[in-house]
Amino acid sequence: MPRSTAATGDDPGARVSAPQFFVRRLVVGERVSLEPADAHHAVGALRLRVGDPVRLADGEGTVGRGVLADVGRGRARLDVEDVERVDRPSPSVSVALAPPKGDRLSWAVQKLAEVGVDRTILLESERSVRRWDRERAERALDRLAGVAREAAMQSRRPFIMQIEGPSSLFDVKSDNVGPTIVLWERADAGLGSVLDETAGDVRLAIGPEGGFTEEEVRQCVGDGAVTASLGEGILRTETAALAASVVALHRLGRLA
Repeated sequence: MPRSTAATGDDPGARVSAPQFFVRRLVVGERVSLEPADAHHAVGALRLRVGDPVRLADGEGTVGRGVLADVGRGRARLDVEDVERVDRPSPSVSVALAPPKGDRLSWAVQKLAEVGVDRTILLESERSVRRWDRERAERALDRLAGVAREAAMQSRRPFIMQIEGPSSLFDVKSDNVGPTIVLWERADAGLGSVLDETAGDVRLAIGPEGGFTEEEVRQCVGDGAVTASLGEGILRTETAALAASVVALHRLGRLA
């Protein structure tokens, strides 16, 4: 029988094997419809058939399981069989990223969402190579939100990474409740040694290809930020964002 529960107790392996889809509402016993693109992916790419199990999430902490109940032209509907609430991972990890050019930004957003970063903020700094007016920024945020959603669905994340900005480096620093770590190639300490396992929410600031200026770093440090490096090599912006995120998530116990 359908049930609503805080913990199902079922075999975790069986739950991982089923594909996940995001839906707007999750109530035990209801039939929900997938978005058209998701329906096409479920039936066309994944070749799901009526009766196949699926994982479900609303992107805000409600997750559940169901079965594919009905398919048609551009349509897929699911019966919700059980539902539970999950807490947001803690401490949170956010990334303030100076957007690289071309598809590299989409790649960065996709990978950050996959590994479990909670929030990505598009960052404007003195050496930024990519700047938007308000209209272009809104279009970019909409597109990147779609990238984050698809990545969370593919990696079976119950929450969808938030995308915000563009914001200045100093606005990004001032609105963070936990430590802000500025990735800087001239820092004396490595990121792993700077992070504290007991730290609160962590924000990583990743500069453009030319890096942050000395004045930007000096002002951030004066406001309480710390600097850290990722070693001797110089990484592309999107690579540095992913590498730093993985180190932080692992150090904070959120990524094995």
